Amino acid sequence: MARLKTRSIDCQSQLVAHFDQSAADYEEAHGDAGRLLDYRLALIRERCEGRSGVLLEIGCGTAIHLFSLAPAFSRLVGTDISAGMIDAAERKAQTSPYRDRIELRVDAAEELTTVNDGSVDVVLCVGAFEHMLDRGQVVCQVSRVLKSGGAFVLLTPNGGYCWYTFLAPLLGISTRHFSTDCFLNSVEAARLVQSPGLSLTVRDFWTFIPKGDMPGWTAAILEVLDRLGRIFRLGIFRGGMILTAIKNG
Repeated sequence: MARLKTRSIDCQSQLVAHFDQSAADYEEAHGDAGRLLDYRLALIRERCEGRSGVLLEIGCGTAIHLFSLAPAFSRLVGTDISAGMIDAAERKAQTSPYRDRIELRVDAAEELTTVNDGSVDVVLCVGAFEHMLDRGQVVCQVSRVLKSGGAFVLLTPNGGYCWYTFLAPLLGISTRHFSTDCFLNSVEAARLVQSPGLSLTVRDFWTFIPKGDMPGWTAAILEVLDRLGRIFRLGIFRGGMILTAIKNG
């Protein structure tokens, strides 16, 4: 394992430059890509509760979740701050049988200038929220673009996870890819997503072990702890957090 080095970020343009540079060979770093994607998609479909209409994925990257969810929605929009990521997603879209209903745009989640008020049924964010520089503003934009009764589905690392709070500091291992990364605990995340006209309906945990950022023996220990966390519902042993919030009428 290459030791993770935290990259210093002073402004959004530096964040964009990083993702533009990594877009061409961007891939799953924490385990079997297909298995982990299927697992996340199952969580997302459960939280979407049979909703259809318009799905917006913010911080979509190469849009792997968006393409897989396309059969369930009449229109899908993916936004990302990185033109490189959107270009990579556009290339993948050409092979999708649902490409006519998919739109991909360069648009910061803090702004969403290309998305109209009250035009979206579901906003999805997977593994990107922790990298966004102004998370409060992101949630305000999510609330603005959602229709009344629409859902915000957020999958993000759990800042209260024992890897972040205890094991990594004990081992002297960095956990942040960028100096601006922020891993919220469940209380902080719940408070944030409820602030601008959204009501939290689900707050739970999911299996996320950042194997690409740690020694193999540590990952093996965390897998055991994750099983215990699932059985005894202990969030401290679960690396991922999932929240669903509904736009107030």
